[in-house]
Amino acid sequence: MLMLLTAGSLSIASMAAVYESWRRQKSLVLYIGVVIWLLSALIWSYASGWEFGVLYALCLPGILVWPFIGKNQSTLPVPRNIPQPKILHFSLQSSMRNLGHACVVLVLLLVINVTLALGICTLLPFDTAGKLASSIVLLPILWGLAAYHYLATKRKVIAIITYILVAAISTAVLYAVPI
Repeated sequence: MLMLLTAGSLSIASMAAVYESWRRQKSLVLYIGVVIWLLSALIWSYASGWEFGVLYALCLPGILVWPFIGKNQSTLPVPRNIPQPKILHFSLQSSMRNLGHACVVLVLLLVINVTLALGICTLLPFDTAGKLASSIVLLPILWGLAAYHYLATKRKVIAIITYILVAAISTAVLYAVPI
């Protein structure tokens, strides 16, 4: 019980440190908050097992942030110049480009990140069920990061080639390491 209270207190302290780093614009306080959060994640995992500990460590800050958001809630005045919405433009070229981006993000990056998540989790020292559970947790994180990177970069072809190389390495790891 003492470990659970300690982990909860450290989660609250980490959120308070991150909040203070935002208010003061001090990166050192942010780093301290992240270290406290990682420490709370370790204590959560020790106190309640790694499955629930990771869940508590990841979800609790999202719940604890609401009092800090409520404390800084303010109502802004109505802007004087309200921008007009952009006119919808349906050209064949832009539609095909957007369809291509959707196919890359939704199909290609999904397949690549499934192999990457499985390749990474194959190297973990867990049993098969733990490796699969870890890959399920890791997959949306990797897929979201890859999708963000792909949509943000100007060198999309180089990014796709890099993703395919990562998938090839992950596939080699999947075949090389016995499960």
